[in-house]
Amino acid sequence: MKFNTILLLFLSLSELGFGGMQFGDIPVHENGRIKPLDTFSRNQLLSMYEKRSLKSDALPGNNNIQKMEAVDWLLQLITHPDNNDAFHVFNIRNPQVVGSLGLEWRKSHVYNRMEVLSGIQHQISYIADIQGKSEEQLTEFDKQMLRVYGNIIRFQELSYSFTCLLPLVSIENEEIAAKLKVEKGKKISYFQIVRNIDAINEPLKALLNKEEPQWTAEEREVKRIVTLLNDIGQDNFAVSIKIIPPENADDEAVWLSPWEIMDSRELGEKQEKLLITLEEYIQAYLQNDESQMVTTLANYENILQSDFGQLLSVKNLKTETWMNHTKLFYKSMAFYLLSFILLSLSWVFKPELLRKISFASLLTGVGFHAYAIYLRMIVMQRPPVSTLYESVIFVSLIGVVSAAFLEYSRKDGIGVFAGSVCGIILHFVGFGYANDGDTLGMLVAVLNSNFWLATHVTTITIGYGTSLFAGLLGHIYLIQAIRSPEDKTHLKTINSNMFGATLFALFFTLFGTILGGIWADQSWGRFWGWDPKENGALLIVMWQIMMLHMRITGVVKPLGFALGLILNNIVVILAWFGVNLLSVGLHSYGFAGGIAMNIAIFIAVEVVSGLGTYFWANNLRLKLKA
Repeated sequence: MKFNTILLLFLSLSELGFGGMQFGDIPVHENGRIKPLDTFSRNQLLSMYEKRSLKSDALPGNNNIQKMEAVDWLLQLITHPDNNDAFHVFNIRNPQVVGSLGLEWRKSHVYNRMEVLSGIQHQISYIADIQGKSEEQLTEFDKQMLRVYGNIIRFQELSYSFTCLLPLVSIENEEIAAKLKVEKGKKISYFQIVRNIDAINEPLKALLNKEEPQWTAEEREVKRIVTLLNDIGQDNFAVSIKIIPPENADDEAVWLSPWEIMDSRELGEKQEKLLITLEEYIQAYLQNDESQMVTTLANYENILQSDFGQLLSVKNLKTETWMNHTKLFYKSMAFYLLSFILLSLSWVFKPELLRKISFASLLTGVGFHAYAIYLRMIVMQRPPVSTLYESVIFVSLIGVVSAAFLEYSRKDGIGVFAGSVCGIILHFVGFGYANDGDTLGMLVAVLNSNFWLATHVTTITIGYGTSLFAGLLGHIYLIQAIRSPEDKTHLKTINSNMFGATLFALFFTLFGTILGGIWADQSWGRFWGWDPKENGALLIVMWQIMMLHMRITGVVKPLGFALGLILNNIVVILAWFGVNLLSVGLHSYGFAGGIAMNIAIFIAVEVVSGLGTYFWANNLRLKLKA
């Protein structure tokens, strides 16, 4: 009953309206996906600064701010492009790159735009040369230099993306001010002049038919305005923030940046409304008018819902922004860690009380973990597993849930131990993949099938999770056999749990592999092609069948069965991650770089710990038998 209440509470949170729209909720189109500006800005900052928020080392030194969110940094950039050198966001950790750019080596490793740009200007010919090389021809130094160059170009684009909406042109002539319907001396934007250009067409045409000495004061003012517009128009390269949706959701038009709309292309009525509202928000922000900022964002939200509701979901945008700030996976990690600490303390004093509290902490972590995955499904409108990162966090959940059921039935702390260790380790691995960028990215075409993602991919991933859980129980059995070799009852119970977990894992890996073959037949025209990923899944099934057969026939005893399940962890990891290192096969969407060393370390740890505890436990068993 209590569990149902907690589950209902978590699910009901997804129905929250999350309040009015914030600047970070505004939709932007990037890499084939509609996402909030909050996510967009975090990804941009991650690429340059290697963090998703700014620390004190990157912020201007003349303020007392110790931290700045990525979306606030982006808002500062686009509204104050001339002050963008105040931010030190280029994280360069390679001393050779720092030296080649003529920069001083800093402990913080961060530099501002002007410092990097000055260095890049002396390396333009070299950069142009390596840009034409293939990935295999590039050295690590080349890759780092291209990364810095790409980041400086991206930073420039971000900084000047909205200059067409900034009030940069002052109107000094009373007649022109009247025609543009603004007060004399007031600054207006490039966009405001462009959309009212008909009002000053007459003096504009006169400039072409008269010599400069004959120009009237009104015509001189128009000439000055045109010159300023030309200067501002040089920023039209900054088109990376695709913030304006297509006028009609049914057509194939692409999202546009503000500058792309300024190039005389036809602007729809709904698009113009949205852009004017965005311009009003920026002007309210520059004037520090919080009331007007709230009002314009509310108007922006209304326009999105009424005019672009078929194209996007404002609620999902708010949900994603809320997810970014609440960091549910970090919270679940904290509760898994707390659960492990409390369980460790329970071995010293108050075992019953602390064990119950640690189990409650584990269940709380499961709640945050499951809720985060549920929200990701809501935002992306797809099943929980479609990328390598998502497979890690889902396998982690399956492992912890399996352990929670074990603890519920046994009530001896073993389930808490297994669940907390599984949650901590796999969360740590998942955070490494989360740092690669947008974890809610679009899928390649072969994966873009919710039916097969919900069946094959989810099923095989559950198989990975339960297989690793069975292997973890193998570790626990060997450790228990070392700690209390005479406690036959306890060991027998763990042995039964290992057997049940292996049967459960075999069912899902076998069923998932068969479903994968059916999907392959539909997508590629063959059920089986000896693809590395297919072979890996088959190896898991064969290894588990072998271990179960050997256990049932008595070829291996409980100690040997436990060792076999530990070695099965290696098979699972090689099938899950290792085959990606081959860089061949039709499962190219799962490739990952930089994991060879981690896999090697994992295999070494499993082999050494597995064989070490096996022989230790076996020697103790022989001594007792003697």
